[in-house]
Amino acid sequence: MTAVRTIGEIQQDLDLFRMPVALSVETEGKTETKRIDVVGTSSEFSVDTFGKPKTVTIDPNGSVLRWSPSMRVAVAIKRGDQFVAISEYSDAIREYQKALDVNRSSSLAHYRIGDVFFNQNNDQSAANEFREVINGDVDPKWTEVWAHIHLGMIYDLHGQRDRAVNEYNLAIRTKDNTAGAQEEAAKYLKAPYERKRNNI
Repeated sequence: MTAVRTIGEIQQDLDLFRMPVALSVETEGKTETKRIDVVGTSSEFSVDTFGKPKTVTIDPNGSVLRWSPSMRVAVAIKRGDQFVAISEYSDAIREYQKALDVNRSSSLAHYRIGDVFFNQNNDQSAANEFREVINGDVDPKWTEVWAHIHLGMIYDLHGQRDRAVNEYNLAIRTKDNTAGAQEEAAKYLKAPYERKRNNI
């Protein structure tokens, strides 16, 4: 059986992109998978196969980053986190809001906004965001337990101990112990949360 050469070009819009990408060529016989280097906005490729090519699939396993809605949310949240790290809180909230523009139910975006508001002593806005966390997609899972803990802390700060205790109990019921959440909830069940000084 003679080799058949498949020639093509991959185009994409990121000028600085450079990554090896899998290329799958389905033939009349078996499927051939090759790895090619994609550099810049346009990369030519040439693949030799045994058998007549039927289809060519770029990145058949979906392992290369795609500008999907979930990727847009993740990028906006990451940018927001970077602004928080340098104390640019309004820019951070703007980035988190971009994530919510793509996915209104992103618990992580709501959590990050709530955390910024909480650290700015903007308790009502923080509480609203933490409630949205619980009503959202709860992805990642830890956002749920920490949203309950933060709501409990806010209720404690405003003298609503019964509501605070309820939130800490809800946190414990999740059984999620990410970053010591269970110990934190148990601690505030014993004694009400008090805000430390030197916040944002």
